[in-house]
Amino acid sequence: MSSGTHLSPVSSHRGGLSASSSTSSLKSLTGKSKNLLDLNDDDRLGKPKLKLFESPLAHERRGSLRSEASKTDSFINISGPLGISSKSSTEKLPLPNIYDDRKDDKEEYFVKNNGDSDMRETPEFRRYEEATNIELFYDLFFVANLTTFTEVTDINSSTALKSYAGFFCILWFLWVQVSLFDVRFVTDSILERVGKAAQFGVMVGLASVGPNFDPASQKEHTFRSLAIILMLSRIILGLQYGVVLYHVWFYKNSKTPLAMVVATNLVAAFIYFGTLFAFKKGTNSQVYIVWYITAILETAINVTISANWKVLSFEGSHLVQRMSLLTLIILGEGVIGICKSISTIVETEAGWTTPLIGTVIAAVTLLYFIYMIYFDWMNRAQFGTFRQELWAFLHFPFHLALVLLVEGTAQFIIWRKVAEVVARINTLFSTTGRTFLSTGNTNSITLSTLFVNATDAVYAEFPPKFTRTLYETQNAIYTIGNATFNSTEQLQGISTLFSVIRDSIFDSFNIEPPEEMVKEMAVVADDPNDEWERHMEAFKLVFVYFFIASGLTLILMNVLNTISRPKTTKGDRIRIFIYFIFGVLLASLASLVTTDGGFGFAQSAMVLPTVALVFVFVMTFGYTKLL
Repeated sequence: MSSGTHLSPVSSHRGGLSASSSTSSLKSLTGKSKNLLDLNDDDRLGKPKLKLFESPLAHERRGSLRSEASKTDSFINISGPLGISSKSSTEKLPLPNIYDDRKDDKEEYFVKNNGDSDMRETPEFRRYEEATNIELFYDLFFVANLTTFTEVTDINSSTALKSYAGFFCILWFLWVQVSLFDVRFVTDSILERVGKAAQFGVMVGLASVGPNFDPASQKEHTFRSLAIILMLSRIILGLQYGVVLYHVWFYKNSKTPLAMVVATNLVAAFIYFGTLFAFKKGTNSQVYIVWYITAILETAINVTISANWKVLSFEGSHLVQRMSLLTLIILGEGVIGICKSISTIVETEAGWTTPLIGTVIAAVTLLYFIYMIYFDWMNRAQFGTFRQELWAFLHFPFHLALVLLVEGTAQFIIWRKVAEVVARINTLFSTTGRTFLSTGNTNSITLSTLFVNATDAVYAEFPPKFTRTLYETQNAIYTIGNATFNSTEQLQGISTLFSVIRDSIFDSFNIEPPEEMVKEMAVVADDPNDEWERHMEAFKLVFVYFFIASGLTLILMNVLNTISRPKTTKGDRIRIFIYFIFGVLLASLASLVTTDGGFGFAQSAMVLPTVALVFVFVMTFGYTKLL
């Protein structure tokens, strides 16, 4: 025998085993029929292998583990260069449970505490402290849907606002239903990846119907398609929960709650399918409201079941992190909106004024301080099952308020620039009119010539986007030049000219007025004066929903903070009360738009700085020591 095959004296003395016996010991240890030389590259590198099924359980039932351990070789001590056994292969030891950190005698503990019975009643699932890669990838589809829908939806009327909030509700509850499953039962297997691919398809389906989602003007194929998409999403979830039910079928206390969740998803799918037949061509059905009710109820049922059955508990899961990640996504949407507003301004006019710069700084400051307050107030530890579930559920109104806040923030940057440009144009035409009157001239042709020169200067800087604008401008100039000086007709022509120019400025900054509800599908030309009024109504709406959303965001952040706190001091209670008062005051500022002074404030550069300063105060006051 060559020197490479001789055993050392120590190993010969201790075991007296040959090379063949060491190979036998390795086979006994691994439970496989191939030795180390037969392992492929994946085995040596320890790469995970993808299975068709992957159990979400942290371990199998202890009873089955002990019975299987009695049929196999035990763990053995290894010595020597080839790992030669120091114990006889006839010695059997129970297979240890690597998930059990008790230091006392485990076998005796199981006998005394009837461990097999406990494990058969309630399984233990794997828990992850961080979101998995597949969850983060799913979030990208949520981001894409939200960004796309925000891009194609102009919140310039109460109808558009309801449509935006309604679609966000559908999107949010779909995301949360998938996340409630993932934080408890996510695994990596072929079947799980197929399920996730199906959920990706659901998100793509939402993206296809989102641009046409308008409950006030329903398109039959859009709402029917959405009903089918929602039905499929719940069927997929029901099947995923069904796989979990299969894995825990032999646990006494697990079948009932999981079966209830499966049934809830299937019933919800049936309800969504039932709404399909309510949407007909040429009519607007209110059945879509059933979608919102069903989504809220199925989420509430899921949360209630998890609060009453340990098998579905969120304890030890990363539910808090998932909600905080969605908050980051929405804040990121706000950053995207700010950057788009800045890009629009730069593309239209390169000039920057001090008030405009201050508005942009206030917008960034507002989002940054919301981010800091939210995460500073967030309790990252487990803070009770019921409170944690309530905390997660309240993120729906919080996220809805937050998404409207960030959307309003982006719009106010554009409105600030438009207000500056319109004020500059008003000054130009006012100066032109005063110059004409100072000469004592009453010739209408001369007046119209002066207005033509002023209009050319404006259009040279902000070229009209539509030929209709030039046509309306020429008509207004013609009226001014051919009407009697200072007559009602001439004054009406001057008013029309101002409205046409201001409407063209709105077009240059991609601000669309609310579409008129034209009865009996009649096509009528927009009156420039009427279009200007509709622009002002849209501006008032942005002001109203922005301040209401800002106040609700602060109030709901305060509520989330209160729920997650393990205990509150007197100073904490004082802060909570003051934060609530500031939230109410912010929301109440929305009523100012109905007054002349309030409307003037809305057009000023102090809108965003006002809200930003409130959140700066809240952040600072939170670190102020109180009695």
